[in-house]
Amino acid sequence: MNINEYNKVKDFSYRNYCSYLQIKYGEGLSDYMTKSWNKNSKCRRTKEGLLVHHIYEDHAIKLSDKECAMKYPFEWQKAENLAYCDYLEHLYLHILICEDSPLEFDRLDYLGIGGIVDYIVPELNDFYSGWQTAQEWRRNCHNLIRNDKNVYLLLLKRFKNIFRKYSCFNSECLLTSLNEEFGYWSKRQNAALFEEILNL
Repeated sequence: MNINEYNKVKDFSYRNYCSYLQIKYGEGLSDYMTKSWNKNSKCRRTKEGLLVHHIYEDHAIKLSDKECAMKYPFEWQKAENLAYCDYLEHLYLHILICEDSPLEFDRLDYLGIGGIVDYIVPELNDFYSGWQTAQEWRRNCHNLIRNDKNVYLLLLKRFKNIFRKYSCFNSECLLTSLNEEFGYWSKRQNAALFEEILNL
């Protein structure tokens, strides 16, 4: 997602944005999971730099995890209930889930939030600080958003503005590194980006 596209979709609701992405990229190539609740590689499009998002993540978290997915209708895994997206579009989807869902609890495990603070942001912090992955599929995905750091920061500012008023939120939760625990990268290498995030 570049800045021009963000300006086009910045006022969309979550479900409207899912429909927009399905028009842009098409619906799922196949169901995300098989009838035995195993991941189906046929739905992947990482060669094109695209990730898969479960549209029903506005109802439940971790629908790509077998144990979690089995608690909910199989229909949620169907091809028509998937949307393809790049990493920034994925971040925006999760922000919209947060915006469209009433905050009943003052906590960071609410719908949409975990995907942001536990997965997407740690990886993009490393990427926009210079980390280069050895995984081809991930490299494909990074290449699609390489020149759009400005959109990343704009999305983080929007996320911060949603949650600033809740005691569970502290900007520190965005100062993370995906690879630090594995020794491939460190928060220290993200220091300049962290300063930008804190100043949003």
